[in-house]
Amino acid sequence: MVTGKMTTLGAGNFTVGTDIPAGLYNVTAGAGQSGNFIVNGGDSYNEVLGSADGLGVPEVRARLRKGDKIELSGLSSVTFTPVATPYVTTVKVVDLYAGTWIVGQDIAPGRYVATPGAGQSGNFIVNAEGIDEILGSADGIGVPNVTVTLHKGDVIQIAGLARVVMTPKTA
Repeated sequence: MVTGKMTTLGAGNFTVGTDIPAGLYNVTAGAGQSGNFIVNGGDSYNEVLGSADGLGVPEVRARLRKGDKIELSGLSSVTFTPVATPYVTTVKVVDLYAGTWIVGQDIAPGRYVATPGAGQSGNFIVNAEGIDEILGSADGIGVPNVTVTLHKGDVIQIAGLARVVMTPKTA
């Protein structure tokens, strides 16, 4: 079910439920821009959004709840597009990116190997499964991949990574 409404905001401070409806969004910066995307509330995000400087992520999957506070700085145009994807029930290779992902909705339950995009490094967290890793070794810290068993309802949190490939692990 799609929730939320396509909305474009500029630099400033905003409140979910007042300035933008609650919902699940893919968040992108305007062409050629890069700046800070921060959300405090139910889920928290702190990303350099946009790739104008080569340091940020191109998009963030953000679950916004009524009352959450959004701060945008260095960005004149940020588009919030409601997510309208069907539930994923088949274990298959899935590409994820910075943000929040729900097992049984965005990725099927199963055993996977999570691998970052080339040259990337960031956080990969699945609290319910005890996974909290720096994934990738672009800065000399972290692991090249992590194997995780995902159960329906688990929440995957990814920060600082433009791409994480989730490959099914057999035997």
